[in-house]
Amino acid sequence: MRVLGSALGVVIGLTIVLGLSALAAASNGPSGTAAPVQKPLGPFYNVSFTETGLPSGTTWSVHVAYIGCPCDGVHKTVSSTNSTITIPVSNGSYNFNVLKVAGYYVNGKAHGEFNISGAGLPPVAFVFAPILPYTVEFTETGLPSGTLWTVTTVGNGPGQERSVEDLTESSNTSAVNFTLPNATYHYTVSPIVGSFFLNHTNKGSFVVAGASPPAIKVEFSTPPTYALTFTESGLATGTNWSVRINGVGVVPVHTTASSTSDKVSFTVANGSYHYIVAQVLGYVLNGSATGSLSISGAAANVNVSFLALQKGAFYPVAFAENGLATGTHWAVTVWITHTFGHSRTETQSGTGSTIFFLLQNGSYKFVAHNVLKYNLVGGGSGAFGIVGASPSTFVVNYSAIPTYTMTFTESGLPSGTAWAVLVRSTSAGSTAYPVHTLGLSNSTTMSFAIPNGSYCYKLYPVTGFKLTSGLAAGSFNVTGTNPAGISFGFSPK
Repeated sequence: MRVLGSALGVVIGLTIVLGLSALAAASNGPSGTAAPVQKPLGPFYNVSFTETGLPSGTTWSVHVAYIGCPCDGVHKTVSSTNSTITIPVSNGSYNFNVLKVAGYYVNGKAHGEFNISGAGLPPVAFVFAPILPYTVEFTETGLPSGTLWTVTTVGNGPGQERSVEDLTESSNTSAVNFTLPNATYHYTVSPIVGSFFLNHTNKGSFVVAGASPPAIKVEFSTPPTYALTFTESGLATGTNWSVRINGVGVVPVHTTASSTSDKVSFTVANGSYHYIVAQVLGYVLNGSATGSLSISGAAANVNVSFLALQKGAFYPVAFAENGLATGTHWAVTVWITHTFGHSRTETQSGTGSTIFFLLQNGSYKFVAHNVLKYNLVGGGSGAFGIVGASPSTFVVNYSAIPTYTMTFTESGLPSGTAWAVLVRSTSAGSTAYPVHTLGLSNSTTMSFAIPNGSYCYKLYPVTGFKLTSGLAAGSFNVTGTNPAGISFGFSPK
């Protein structure tokens, strides 16, 4: 339904644009041909970027991007082998970013912001420095041979230096090596299941200053391990079931194992553990799904018993919406809890007021999906259980997002002349009600119903007329009331 809505929106948008061209041609075109719908961005002013430090003839690049109304402004990347890059831009605020050059980095901020207001700017200067790498080695003791271990470094350099300082390397030998430039670094060693760090060697700091520092030692302790086995009874042969265990205290274990046999096995060190047995559709656990145990120098076994439900024991579960306009598409997803991925998740949707599921005994969670142009104000998520009977109907409450009227007014056009304005959301917070609407009118006013948020607008040219008052592009905010209207004045060219 949403795909259909998107496609319909595209068709409507194209129809509006084509209608605008046809109306403009009929009203203004001397031979039935409308002028292109395009807003000139000029006048343009130059902003220059200069570099030092790169060898002569090296290609480097700068990207500039207009900030604000996405309807207009300059967005481009310019490259050069000269030390200066000049980019013409129109009035407004811009972001800039110097792209990376292999073997070099910008020694300082490689990005920023500038504003153009009726004049160019002094050049923005960058200094490139060569990456002079030194070897930094980490060595470990205590891991079983062939164990994969990982180290992450974080440097303190600004700008593009961070991309050559913030690195992660792994090895299944006793050494992990980095190639790093001069800087001060912090490092972190990732934990290894079944092993422990000694002497706080899992993190620290070091300095690279014109030479490789001494090797950094990482000490592990890998104690003996023992089998922890869960044995089930009651499941049909080949049924997939799962167990998750979590270490308590200093035991770094958080893992899940599954099996289609009657046993799920773990290899763990001495310590205390919690466990949870996943539910299996069509069965109930004969006893608690959770528990605790200790490993102390010997293997351990936990017995798990399942009871099969009567075949065909499904119960209807109903979700009713409140607050949506008739025919609005909505959806709910339900999943059984503690299944660790091998049992189903189900989504039902529709345009009626009620959505139904048919579910077996078990523990479930649900979430109602967001609906465009509505707020989900209650009953959007929760949990329930089925034990031989259907639960009560769940009510999901929606509230229409309020809208306010933004009015554009023109003067100077002959009666019946077509004119158009594009309005777009600019704030990230408007995703629950995104606005991208082209308005077309052949009267003196044009109105948009839009929710709270930040917006930009763009007025399209009208063939044979020029804009004599008002701004062809700009921005406005809607904050709980109808915003002040915007007026345009036209006169014949």
